[in-house]
Amino acid sequence: MKDEDYMRQLSYGSDSALDTLVFRYHKLLYGYAYRLLQDEKLAEDIVQETFLKIYQQGKKGYVPDQFKPWMYKIATNGCKDYWRKASTQRERFTDRDVQEKGELHHLLDRQLERRWMIDSLNRLSFEYRSVLYLRFYQDLKYAEIALTLDLPLNTVKGRIARGLKYLEGILTEDDRKGAGANE
Repeated sequence: MKDEDYMRQLSYGSDSALDTLVFRYHKLLYGYAYRLLQDEKLAEDIVQETFLKIYQQGKKGYVPDQFKPWMYKIATNGCKDYWRKASTQRERFTDRDVQEKGELHHLLDRQLERRWMIDSLNRLSFEYRSVLYLRFYQDLKYAEIALTLDLPLNTVKGRIARGLKYLEGILTEDDRKGAGANE
């Protein structure tokens, strides 16, 4: 069944329809929220709030035209709300989480490269970071991203292009700094 069908079932009183949606999307949604917030507890809170809103809207009879972009929109708005709060001043993620012992060399290299990429993405503004995460980590199509973020399709395309350009600049700068440190 399609996700939209499960939303219809919610409106008919079938609470088990939400279980199916949670099963399908919890992990993906958590990964998305975690990448934007860099905090496990906050990411889990956003996921729970997202599914609560899905449940409430389903009970009211609302069925989105496309469930997946709508779901990511709810989660994105939750993340935006978190960042908007004046009390939100977070530290940047550091490499202290990278384990240096007990891993095979190539696995450690891959992990470090992945961490470097995520750290670099997190240096972008929210508007660029969110479109890049939705496109490349959540595998949404441009049109789905446009629906998710309430943006025109051309704005999404532009943000992805500019975000990739800015990301390339960050990675190139970091690479130069790394090469300079090794000399």
